[in-house]
Amino acid sequence: MQQTTTDRNAGTREKLVATARMLLAERGIERVSMREISREAGQGNVSALQYHFGDREQLIAAVLASENLEVETRRAALLDDIDARSVGDARSFASALVRPAASMLATEAGREHLRIVAQIVNRSDIGARFEAMLEQSPSMARWRTMSASCMPDEGARLHRRFTAYQLCSVELGRRAELGARREQQLFVSHLIDLCAAILTAPISDETKELLSETKKRRSGKE
Repeated sequence: MQQTTTDRNAGTREKLVATARMLLAERGIERVSMREISREAGQGNVSALQYHFGDREQLIAAVLASENLEVETRRAALLDDIDARSVGDARSFASALVRPAASMLATEAGREHLRIVAQIVNRSDIGARFEAMLEQSPSMARWRTMSASCMPDEGARLHRRFTAYQLCSVELGRRAELGARREQQLFVSHLIDLCAAILTAPISDETKELLSETKKRRSGKE
């Protein structure tokens, strides 16, 4: 059967995404050029990348989206279960954060994805990007809203949920660098414990006082 133009375009796009994912994971998102990705994917120049993705940011978004569907599905199911059982404890929410992403440790493409996410989370502009990332992930936006119930009142103002997400992403990226491993259960369980501890850690009197002072200063400027 003769291959159609649509099939060829889809095949080229998949090849570009797979190549970009591998190179971005191995060399770093700041160290790989569009030209290198095109060459490694067997394309003569960057025109194919520009045709399919437009620019570098859209390419990275496509690379991440290629592995996100299963994570979204798994996290949504865990949040549905929390809703159904009315179990709002911190470890359940931490598990819903960690386990769907940790499932990606099982495949090479998944491990590459985790390494890229860890790089993005470590960028200095991640704070400004976090809201946009949530908009692209309905399950994470839902997790962010639901998990507030298990935190101290001041927890949200201290960015507890982002800190837990950051720890989860960085640790999974570090683990992914080790390659395929037979046993992940202990690592995943301990990471869930750490994320749950971040969400529920007691807030000291000193931190409460500093929070109060910060709030007063900000109120005075408005």
